[in-house]
Amino acid sequence: MRTQRDSTIVGKAAVGAIAAMFCGLAVVLSLWLHSSYWSAVTRGEEQVTATTKIVAANAIWINSLARQTLYRMADAVGDASQPLDATGIKHLNQATAGLPVTATAYVIAPDGHVIYSNDRENSPSDIADQLFFKRLSNGAEDYTSALTMLRGTNRHVFLSATRIERNRIFAGVAVLAFDAGMLRAIWDAASLGKGSTVSFIRRDGKLIARHPEAKDPVDLGNYVLFTDYMRKATAGTYISASPVDGVTRLVGYRIVERTPFVAIASAEVSAIMWPFWRDVLTAATVLLLALAAATTGALKILSLAKAEAQRTTELAQAVRTNKVLMREIHHRVKNNLQTVMALIRLQGLKQETVQRLHERIIAMSAVHEQMYGFDQFRSVQARDFIPNLVRTLVDLHDRDIALNFEIDDIEIDADKATPFALLLNELLTNAMKYAFDTRQDGRIEVRLQKLSTGRVRLEVSDDGIGYVPAGARSGMGTRLIKSFVSQMSGEYRYEQAGGTVFIAEISLG
Repeated sequence: MRTQRDSTIVGKAAVGAIAAMFCGLAVVLSLWLHSSYWSAVTRGEEQVTATTKIVAANAIWINSLARQTLYRMADAVGDASQPLDATGIKHLNQATAGLPVTATAYVIAPDGHVIYSNDRENSPSDIADQLFFKRLSNGAEDYTSALTMLRGTNRHVFLSATRIERNRIFAGVAVLAFDAGMLRAIWDAASLGKGSTVSFIRRDGKLIARHPEAKDPVDLGNYVLFTDYMRKATAGTYISASPVDGVTRLVGYRIVERTPFVAIASAEVSAIMWPFWRDVLTAATVLLLALAAATTGALKILSLAKAEAQRTTELAQAVRTNKVLMREIHHRVKNNLQTVMALIRLQGLKQETVQRLHERIIAMSAVHEQMYGFDQFRSVQARDFIPNLVRTLVDLHDRDIALNFEIDDIEIDADKATPFALLLNELLTNAMKYAFDTRQDGRIEVRLQKLSTGRVRLEVSDDGIGYVPAGARSGMGTRLIKSFVSQMSGEYRYEQAGGTVFIAEISLG
């Protein structure tokens, strides 16, 4: 009876476990789908934002290339009102030699006639009535056009042009024409999927270039991007139907500073959300399979629970063993460093040399002591580590030094802890050697602050007589400081403010 009762209890427990498992699975799948949804949205925003940055970088490159080439052309052309001789053509060919194949160059005389072109297939002859020429001839210094058809070339292009002056008199125009199709390479590299786009838009809303190419000129001046989003932020993302083709897309935009461009990248919402809908199908399939396998689920649960408990026990034991081993390793390293120090003392070296080596070994030893003392094997807490190390190093010099610390909540990676400790040792040694050379008391402040860039700012200051690093440029301490800062991917400088201030921006992560 007892066995039967136990079997009944186990059977009911199995049925309950099946029901609980199914409900739990449904909850987990719901949470997973929720996470999948936001992951798809976030991933789409990240991809669009990254592509927008690429488009913006290309806009900067195009703008810089255009400015430099146009200025070289203006210098090379001489007086555009006069016919070009062979030397002038040679200089212009040299000025335009670095242009990509998607760009062509022209020089236009004051009367609107083209007097130079490196376009071997088609070249406009008279463009005096085109808007960009009128603007420049009327006094504008530079001009970037919207998407246009350059007369006589049958090419969809956007133009970058500059006014040529001689003795403050209009002497012509230098023009670069970039094929609108040049964005194809960026679109191919972005891999945002079918229906995605990349574009340059002028800051007044006029479309400059787009891939896939627009059939007609486009003015987005009254579009939500210009009426709302760009007024709030210089970069961002939003979802909207395209005014060009009506497709709903996730759009990323970025105003490209010091250029006339706004960089745009967009991806179809359906393409972005496809991974989520695929996960929905997967979740539905899993639920159906789970329901079909409910009878055997109870036995599986019991078996898995037993196996899981055993694995958990083994893992916990392994973790405890690893901690013991790590403590022992760091403890032995510290003891070995002390042994090394004892051997150094027996070598008969100069007392100053022994002292400096002693301080450096103490700094390295402090790292290992912090690790095995606090079970901090991957990183050490700066707020605990720095004050202990500094006090230990200062006490070696037997002086009445007041210490002050301002340390943010920062973790120092294990591979950065040793060079950081050695750097502090060199700085404190310099302070004792130079700042307080004639005093037995003083003040040292150590600050470690997080920066928005992900790096940290280290400041070590004293109120002593000042330390001039230029005077010790070739010394071992100075070379070590440079080496330690370099190991932490940083740079440093000294300042004088009632003493010496060492300032470094380094990476501790």
